[in-house]
Amino acid sequence: MEDKRELLKQPIHGIYIPIALILFGTWIFGWEYMPYSVGFIVVICSMQIYGALQRRSSMHLVKWQDFELLDKTLIGPMTAIYRFKLRKDDEVLDVPTGHSLACCFTVDGKDEVRYYTPISNQFDTGFFDILVKHYKNGVVTRKLANVQIGQTVKFRGPFGKLDYVPNEYKEVGLIAGGTGITPMLQIITRIITNMDDKTKIKLLFANNEETDILLKDELDNMALKYPDLEIKYITGEFVKKSDFEFLPPSGSDSKLLVCGPPAFVEHINELAKESGYQKDEVFNF
Repeated sequence: MEDKRELLKQPIHGIYIPIALILFGTWIFGWEYMPYSVGFIVVICSMQIYGALQRRSSMHLVKWQDFELLDKTLIGPMTAIYRFKLRKDDEVLDVPTGHSLACCFTVDGKDEVRYYTPISNQFDTGFFDILVKHYKNGVVTRKLANVQIGQTVKFRGPFGKLDYVPNEYKEVGLIAGGTGITPMLQIITRIITNMDDKTKIKLLFANNEETDILLKDELDNMALKYPDLEIKYITGEFVKKSDFEFLPPSGSDSKLLVCGPPAFVEHINELAKESGYQKDEVFNF
């Protein structure tokens, strides 16, 4: 059922109609009251504008915004979680499921942009987290590694093509390689924190070595608490066609979501095709 109170937050109901009623009432009772009515209207409009400015998101789709680094936590070999401060302590970063943020550094006079999926959830207030794998020759990751607590980094967004709809599919198969786990974690969190979402999840998580598995404790705890979440870890070898037996079968009630390095994604798509999945049944981040 629609909450009629939400109508008051819309300009047509929250501003225009009250102003029209004030002016109409002034016209009935006498024009000599018009200066007082206009003054009252100015106050009301100012309050509405101020409230809108306070409610606006810290993140902008077009303009780069500076965000202060609050914390940096090393969680694995050359991998860290960076926490950035939002403009308000009670603000939650509203990023659609599976979407990412653009991060920008100016290097040798050129803007270098990389995309990171926030791993913080819709209940975290006042900050957002990104998980970053550092590479020896990584232009942006080297810059990030040198950012000190209290300094700022430019972000904008969100960006993405995934349109996740709760219960659209009976099952989803998530296939992640390395730091490709970040959008998958966002999807998992969104599903298991929505009691109305009955989607079953099967996560296939591939890494070079067991020590490379990111956020394993968190993932295992989720799997223990939520029986509709199953996880299979693959280390030290390529994902094989036989591994697809763990994933949801091809069909209208399932979807495969893939994220990882380009070569990994290409390999998974070939295996999916060999396993009978149609092109529209596989989504690549």
